[in-house]
Amino acid sequence: MDLRELVDLITIRQYVVNSTANPAIDRATVNFMNGALLLLDKKIIGLMQDVDFKEYIKYGDVQQAKQAAANITNIRSGLKK
Repeated sequence: MDLRELVDLITIRQYVVNSTANPAIDRATVNFMNGALLLLDKKIIGLMQDVDFKEYIKYGDVQQAKQAAANITNIRSGLKK
């Protein structure tokens, strides 16, 4: 799993988002950037859904992580003692 590619794409994505709000950039360029943003998101999501990334973050444990988060945020669970 090459996290550097993923991190680089996320950094580029952030630049694109910031640039689209810049009033000094012409409309045609902003339109291009909006299209690039969609493609960057697609690429980032694709890398994150790849088997290698899922193994890297141990995605097989996701149900346990969800249950642990639910237990932590459940106010009623703190009342039962």
